[in-house]
Amino acid sequence: MNAVRKLGDKVLERLAPSATAQADTSFYKFCYCSGPFYYRKLCHVVGGISSCGACYRSGEC
Repeated sequence: MNAVRKLGDKVLERLAPSATAQADTSFYKFCYCSGPFYYRKLCHVVGGISSCGACYRSGEC
């Protein structure tokens, strides 16, 4: 399995440019639980600057 991973890494290095520490991405961040409900917010990182939207009900705790 380790050999397959190394081969995959080599192929990826040739096909994709190197990733930077400031890659753009989005992720969910836990806010809180209130009663039976779970609240979270969507955050974005663009150009090394992060921002998040408002917390919203997402499911049950």
